[in-house]
Amino acid sequence: MVSDSRAFIDAAEAAFRDDVYQLRCEPTLERGLLAMRDDPPRLFCVDLNIGLTMGGFAALMRDPQFEADTSLLAIATPMQFHLVGAGVPIGDVIVPPFDPDELRLRAERILGSAGEAPETGLLRRGELAIDQDRYTVRLGGEVVDLTYKEYELLRFLALNPGKAFTREMLLNQVWGYDYYGGSRTVDVHVRRIRAKVEQHEPYIETVRNVGYRFVEMNPPL
Repeated sequence: MVSDSRAFIDAAEAAFRDDVYQLRCEPTLERGLLAMRDDPPRLFCVDLNIGLTMGGFAALMRDPQFEADTSLLAIATPMQFHLVGAGVPIGDVIVPPFDPDELRLRAERILGSAGEAPETGLLRRGELAIDQDRYTVRLGGEVVDLTYKEYELLRFLALNPGKAFTREMLLNQVWGYDYYGGSRTVDVHVRRIRAKVEQHEPYIETVRNVGYRFVEMNPPL
């Protein structure tokens, strides 16, 4: 990331604080391009408020430090949209103010469309991170102690954000069709999961007269 904004840098550090991505922040475009020479990134995020003009932005896109597989994410206000109009080969534009979740989502969408899938096994929502490769859950970087069924229930809901499931559907998906326990089993597990991960924000919503769903993050405009 190239930016001298403390707010933007803080958001980036919060968005990419796990060990899946490596983040490097530089305050000037010159230092950012030098950093690219040392270690070509998969994604280059540039804050247009560092003083880029239309000619300067075009020159940046032609810079030989940009490898063929380096994508670009621009931080731009509506007044700067003319710099990133049609024909400019960038991956996406994010408008400030933005939170870490939106920055992470846009970065992952760019990397995914470029054929990069560094986080296929990691589900994130706010401070919650579900690592499907390691079968672990972290909240704010701290490991959460879940039973296997609690983990599987949370993971299944997180894989389907915004979609409501009845208790019977959850029993079938998580416990299996041959499970003969009652639907109260789901309620008990949801209550235990909430007690362990919802200290700061809700992740599982109760859908009245239906069942449960994972909170859907508001999509960026």
